[in-house]
Amino acid sequence: MQKFFKISLWYLLANTFFILSLIFFNQTQLNPKLNQFVRQHQINTNIVFASIPNQTVEIKTAITSQDARPVTINRYLKRWGSPLEGMGDYIVKTADKYQVDPYLIIAIAQQESNLGKKVPPHCFNAWGWGIHSQGTLCFDNWYQAIDVFAKGLAESYYAYGLKTPDQIMTKYVPHSPNGAWAKGVNQFLQDLKSGNF
Repeated sequence: MQKFFKISLWYLLANTFFILSLIFFNQTQLNPKLNQFVRQHQINTNIVFASIPNQTVEIKTAITSQDARPVTINRYLKRWGSPLEGMGDYIVKTADKYQVDPYLIIAIAQQESNLGKKVPPHCFNAWGWGIHSQGTLCFDNWYQAIDVFAKGLAESYYAYGLKTPDQIMTKYVPHSPNGAWAKGVNQFLQDLKSGNF
């Protein structure tokens, strides 16, 4: 008898819960506010129990800086059709090695030989370095010429505080009328540094 009572009670409770769930389901279908509440509750429940991904994503950026001086020098040399074109990187590295201004190397070459276009044949001396009444100093190639000139500029001028075209002119070409040599070099320096050429 006790067994029969338990089975009957179970049957009654199961049917009651089934009927109540049908009524609740129909109410949510008929009542939009109740339906909205149920949906919000389900969404919030999902968010509360959402798992955190095991992997994280990192976005990294790299900014590299590049020395613009070789690019500027190569553009300048190309603009004027110089045989030194393409040597901007070597000129900058050599100038840095001797701690002189690479633009000054180019500006003096522009003043002295139109950037190496007006030099003695097979001489590679765009700076008039060692060219005087007693003879002409020539080099085997542009690399040697750039190295010798930059070193000479450092040791014979910079070392004595002669760094600007006006200062260098007092020893390099002291006979320049009205400072024409320094004026020309200064103009070429300005063009190089401004990029206006």
